[in-house]
Amino acid sequence: MLFAVISIILTYQVIPEEIIGFVSNIYLELIVFTLLVIGIFAYIDLYNYLVFLNRFRYVYRTTKGLVYMFVFYLIWLFASSALHSQYVFSLFILFGIFSFLIYFSRIVLVPLCSLLLPKKEIVIFAPEGNYKDIEHWLQDHIVSGVRIIKISEKREEIEEYVKKGFPVVISTFTENWEELIKHLLYFKGRVPVILFSPLLVGIDEVDYWAYLEDIPIVLFRWSGRSKVYLFLKKLIDIIGAIFANIIFSPFMIIAAIGIKLTSKGPVFFIQKRVSKGGKVFHMLKFRSMLMSSDDEPHKKFVKVYINGSNRKSEFKLTNDDRVTAWGKVLRKISIDEFPQFFNVLKGELSLVGPRPPLEYEVDQYSQWHKERLSVKQGVTGVWQVFGRARLTFDKSCFLDIFYVENRSLCLDLHLLSQTPHAIVFGKGAY
Repeated sequence: MLFAVISIILTYQVIPEEIIGFVSNIYLELIVFTLLVIGIFAYIDLYNYLVFLNRFRYVYRTTKGLVYMFVFYLIWLFASSALHSQYVFSLFILFGIFSFLIYFSRIVLVPLCSLLLPKKEIVIFAPEGNYKDIEHWLQDHIVSGVRIIKISEKREEIEEYVKKGFPVVISTFTENWEELIKHLLYFKGRVPVILFSPLLVGIDEVDYWAYLEDIPIVLFRWSGRSKVYLFLKKLIDIIGAIFANIIFSPFMIIAAIGIKLTSKGPVFFIQKRVSKGGKVFHMLKFRSMLMSSDDEPHKKFVKVYINGSNRKSEFKLTNDDRVTAWGKVLRKISIDEFPQFFNVLKGELSLVGPRPPLEYEVDQYSQWHKERLSVKQGVTGVWQVFGRARLTFDKSCFLDIFYVENRSLCLDLHLLSQTPHAIVFGKGAY
């Protein structure tokens, strides 16, 4: 925000006002430019600490954010008749100054501050004794800003540090998901935790994580329980659902007509789903299957999928003869899910949260899987944006648990902004 203000002021200093050609009200420019900076950088997730820990990804995402800034600011100036084509040069000057300040601050100043400021003291908990990779990465990384004061394979040996509030890095090479979650939740609500585990390999390109080679490094803040956040989340649910029903109404009308023309039966499909604390509600969807469909094929698939199949063909029930041709189109771009905005208005779902499972799915859950049911289920979430049908159930469930323990207004808004991209490109959808 500060750099946005400095950039506009310097632009006015470098180029005479009569040549600049922007709107005459500099305060309006400052407001619009600053809001664009905040909004787009939040969308790219450039305010996340872990983003700094991968230099290539960070430079790429910073450049992406600056390009978005340039395009949207240019559109706003032309739309408001504040900029004419002969003044585009001054816009390049503005973005040149702003880009220089951003790159200089984040590539030079941030590492410099990390070297000069006091290091944050952390402890490493390595239950199997494997910690060298993450230890070297933290010690060698110029912007990690941490100092390791204790490494132990036993929880009781780091307990005194935990009581004093020292963040914990868990480096676990276990191949058992239940054991991994047990290690993680032991520190829940006590201290921030950074999790490093090869068991997470395959969950790629999650914006909120850093990566050591292909192993994710995941931060758990244990947030999302304040009354202010829950109130704002509810407010966003109501306002967002109202706008979604209005904006998507033409698509829903087309979907309904297509269903009636291509198959016999009702337009809507009502299904029992499970939400927070095991509460059952009736979820609304557009019908995408034949009326005579039998649940047994899906029940068999669910049993195999949840109980640990690693075969990619079983990550999602594909080539399902029960799905109509029109239903496949609706599913591919998730239009069949649009009626769930009415469930949001009724308070049964949230816009953002883990997807609500079927009752017979929950019957197959291990105890740690049920952690995903500790919050109200949602229309979209981390799994929908970064996983969809590409992941095993355990990895998908971990993404849900990550959301449950890191909920925030910024995370919710970022997931909402990323969902259309995931839907349009149909990544992992069937």
